Amino acid sequence: MEIANGKLKIVQEGKVRKFIPEVQHLTFDGPLALEKEQEVIYITERAVFKLEKSGLVLTEVAPGIDLRNQVVPAVGFPFGIADRLREMDVCLFTPGQMGLKDSAAWK
Repeated sequence: MEIANGKLKIVQEGKVRKFIPEVQHLTFDGPLALEKEQEVIYITERAVFKLEKSGLVLTEVAPGIDLRNQVVPAVGFPFGIADRLREMDVCLFTPGQMGLKDSAAWK
């Protein structure tokens, strides 16, 4: 993958899927976390997903990434799409400091 002009470009697809329908060994129990009212978010270089009772919901997509051609095929099962699908913050894909120290999250 490459990053240029604040956009992510997939040069060659990886051989390993980040999301698969079943695993042999469970190290994190998403449904149990939901029962405990914990927020569960999965972040990849292409997209951000939130686990809801209905399943995974896509909430953000990286700038430069095509949802239909570069996210859907990379996930091994159906997922929902948020009503307010957003683009991931472009500062994640630009060189230099992100300015987090000055952001509202730290104040």
